[in-house]
Amino acid sequence: MKAWTLSRYGNPSTLELRDWSDPIPAAGEVRIRIRAASINPIDYKLMRGDLKRIQPVRFPWIPGFDLAGDMEAVGDGASRFRVGDAVFARSAKGVHGAFAERVCLPESWVAAKPASLDFGEAASLPLVGLTTIQGLTQRAALKAGDTILIHAGSGGVGSFAIQYARALGLNVTATCSSRNEALVRELGAQQVICYDREDYRQLDQRFDAVFDLLGGEHTLAAFDLLKPGGVVVSIAGPPDRAFADSIGAGWLLRLGIFFNARRVWQRAERGGFRYFRFLTSPSGEQLTTIAGMVERGELRPLIDSRFPFEQLREAIAHSMQGRARGKIVVEGLV
Repeated sequence: MKAWTLSRYGNPSTLELRDWSDPIPAAGEVRIRIRAASINPIDYKLMRGDLKRIQPVRFPWIPGFDLAGDMEAVGDGASRFRVGDAVFARSAKGVHGAFAERVCLPESWVAAKPASLDFGEAASLPLVGLTTIQGLTQRAALKAGDTILIHAGSGGVGSFAIQYARALGLNVTATCSSRNEALVRELGAQQVICYDREDYRQLDQRFDAVFDLLGGEHTLAAFDLLKPGGVVVSIAGPPDRAFADSIGAGWLLRLGIFFNARRVWQRAERGGFRYFRFLTSPSGEQLTTIAGMVERGELRPLIDSRFPFEQLREAIAHSMQGRARGKIVVEGLV
């Protein structure tokens, strides 16, 4: 098969399109012929080595997490799917990824593709959807009537999170640039803060939760906007206390995590708030939930642009600009 591979840390130009042995599904695994994949910021952060202290890559490596395609083979003990079924899935860092013609994954990571979506649309959903569910439902345990501030509302995770939060019955405020205000309102945000016109940190209102997709100074600022007992869920801030356990960190890395995160931990504890910073896990069960919401019209994918498989480098470079409205999709992998 053809696969985009990395042999060392670097930028998109470091990627090489090369021949790679077809994977063989082990017991409990399935092999998917990939029809489309999508780009996430974690892709280029891992490629560049930004996260190598906590998520080192073993080379040679096929990057990519989000995919959709056709079931091509099933291993012993895998029984949920038949050859030819249309599916979508999220891979994981320890597994060769989505920027290839084929991939083998545990059957439990895979779900049937929503029939109303094409492969590119389906491939745009796994990571953003799982991140949102695992953050807002599993960890924050938000319920109908709660209020939430979602940063970067026109991006991949933000655009999904707005729709998901509204489907849960949450009251949603979102931030974005003024050029994306109409889009973010269309997605369901009841209040929009345009960061190029006003400073969200000056808001008088307080929220039950802040979904921090920005990190940096915005993580600490989030606590100032919480109601008593509120929660910050972050995919970009410092690790939480459970993060070191989730990556099997040694004592030296744990010490580094503590010094990096202590201001956030102290702010949360001093204010009586909760703070979660986590790594998204694959889940076919949760993808099935997402598929059902799509078919009921509660969620829709937001596609910024589509690139052919041969232009993966250009697709990642476009993502790195940080201006995409929704997800960037790579197609034509068959």
